[in-house]
Amino acid sequence: MAKVEPVSNLYILGGLVIVVLGIVLSLIVLPGPDLLWRLHIADGLLNGKQMYRDLLEVNPPLWFWAALPAAWLAQQTPILAYHALIGINMAVIISATFLLFHLAKKTLGASAAAATAFGFLFALCLVSVGDFGQREQSLMMACGLWIALLSARLEGREVALPIAILVGLISAYGFALKHYFVLLPLVLEAWFLWRQKRAWTPFRPENFTLAICALAYAAAIWRFAPDFLGRMLDLIQTAYYAFGPWNAFSSFERKVRLGMQGLFVFVPLAIMVLTKERRPFCIALAIAIVVCLAIVMLQQKGWRYHFVAAHGLSVVLSIMIVQQTFAKQETRSKVALPLLATLTLIWTLVAMPAIGSVQTRGQIIEPLIRSIVAKEPKDSRIFILSIGPDNAFHPLADAGRSYWSRYYSMWMMPGLLTPNKSPKLEAIRKVEKERVRAEFIEDIQCSRPNLIIGEVGYVRTPNPIRFDAISYLTEDPNFKAWLDAHYVIERDIGPYPIRRVNPAKPPSAPCNRVPKQP
Repeated sequence: MAKVEPVSNLYILGGLVIVVLGIVLSLIVLPGPDLLWRLHIADGLLNGKQMYRDLLEVNPPLWFWAALPAAWLAQQTPILAYHALIGINMAVIISATFLLFHLAKKTLGASAAAATAFGFLFALCLVSVGDFGQREQSLMMACGLWIALLSARLEGREVALPIAILVGLISAYGFALKHYFVLLPLVLEAWFLWRQKRAWTPFRPENFTLAICALAYAAAIWRFAPDFLGRMLDLIQTAYYAFGPWNAFSSFERKVRLGMQGLFVFVPLAIMVLTKERRPFCIALAIAIVVCLAIVMLQQKGWRYHFVAAHGLSVVLSIMIVQQTFAKQETRSKVALPLLATLTLIWTLVAMPAIGSVQTRGQIIEPLIRSIVAKEPKDSRIFILSIGPDNAFHPLADAGRSYWSRYYSMWMMPGLLTPNKSPKLEAIRKVEKERVRAEFIEDIQCSRPNLIIGEVGYVRTPNPIRFDAISYLTEDPNFKAWLDAHYVIERDIGPYPIRRVNPAKPPSAPCNRVPKQP
């Protein structure tokens, strides 16, 4: 027994170091545009705006509603909203880690459970550097807790009712953030059914909790965000497929590239085979890793944060296997390969991205747009018309300036400018194309910006479509007349046409209240 205590203390000390390091890195690396947009929406909701009317967003509302406490804290105190979000997330992560340790101890033993909890905390804090608070981080947390609970059930261990309900609540949030995420509890339940066979029952407290949360969420959407199902679904099905860094590639090409990007998740699976790892907890983790990778493939987007859950669970599984090889007192040759593979995995999936994020201090803003924004007086209202949120919302949020559009950016334009082969979707596309134009025109005319920054370029190569943001809006003759009357053309800066307010004939005062700075 005397040998166990130092090991436990070592894990506790390592956990404290990880928490401190995670907080420090989250403060050094500036939040990405998605997280700033999330807080911008939460702040708008607290100020009386309605999602899918005043703030148009393609994602379901739960992720934004969950940011309301951080936004409220920022309104009531000098604390920045993102710092409040970090604090809340870290408190949940630490609580979830203790909960996982409590459950894992029932099936793995104290030492292995401590290693599992350590890996869980490590993954949650450090795999998400630069994306702290993203949905995939919450999915990773939900998977770890759900697997720990299923493993305890599988071995017939008694689980207290409050613990089962708490796991159900945390997991319900993680699984509900994207509709793709529902695959995880379904696949894991199928595995649980296969393992238990006739002893299986779906009538368990955690399942009841999931079901109640799902019904409550559906009711909340119907009551507080009814326009998501009406207003946004048409835009999503006609335009979202064309949004993203890989919109130039075919569906097959995207899957190939994503598969190459996710190859490292097979490292722990290979270690499992080599070490003949058969513990149910590890098998369930391996299943979850594969499902998380499948979810990335289904989304067909190229952003790194989509891999957070798959990468994080891979790190947890690798650490569990290494701990087991040491616990079995295997020969050096049998320990060396899993250890080397795990260290390589951590270096590739955790250390290298974290170092890169620290060096850039987060997502880099396009230098030309940054320079344009920086030269404007602080009281100058700027409206950026760009396809990418990185060039529309993010530069203004990063500079602490007000953002005037109801949309994240003109992300929908590649899809709206591409004719659809389906007659039904083509009819919807034409309606949405006109509706989106009218909404951007209203936002510009109401905000009366001092400076309008457009964007010109080609989208969806190899079937290139030329995109000119200002020309798209001035297809409306009334807006063209208004723009020509009140704005003068300045020299283009790279691919960004510039329109500045005419000092001799400025438009009337803004027709809406000034939004709070993001």
